[in-house]
Amino acid sequence: MKRIIGLAAIAALALSLGIAALSAEAAALIGEARAKEIALKHAGVAQQQARFTKVRLERDNGRMEYELEFYAGGTEYDYEINAETGDVIKFSREVKNHGAPQGGQPGLIGEAKAKSIALARVPGAKESDIRKFKLDRDDGRQVYEGEIFHNMREYEFEIDAKSGEVLKWEIDD
Repeated sequence: MKRIIGLAAIAALALSLGIAALSAEAAALIGEARAKEIALKHAGVAQQQARFTKVRLERDNGRMEYELEFYAGGTEYDYEINAETGDVIKFSREVKNHGAPQGGQPGLIGEAKAKSIALARVPGAKESDIRKFKLDRDDGRQVYEGEIFHNMREYEFEIDAKSGEVLKWEIDD
């Protein structure tokens, strides 16, 4: 019985030391709020204009870093911020919502129909949740491709521009 109690005490001590080590590591990090501030300042975007879709703390190449993704004014921003120093490690910016020509082309289902097909697969999503949408040519066929961001999930799709068939559908959590 004493041996069981002794083992339990050792386990509790090891656990508390592990938690203390984790707490010390977390205390040395800049934090999510500061990582967001750094990315916004670097991008030249005001806080009220930004809509963050991803803020994740990860270990990459032996260092802790924040991965951030946000949208502002039809542009997607991706950042990697060193979680200890606040240095910008990597960033990219991509203009979204550039759409297909509004006049439409004969024989195609049209932009509105393609968007409605994609939105029908995401319950509750609205047209304002579409972040990227364009008419493109893929393997000799015209396709509408795009991204929907709804309820913290990103959906990528490709729809045959003539038949309306969904050719690609990916969900990124």
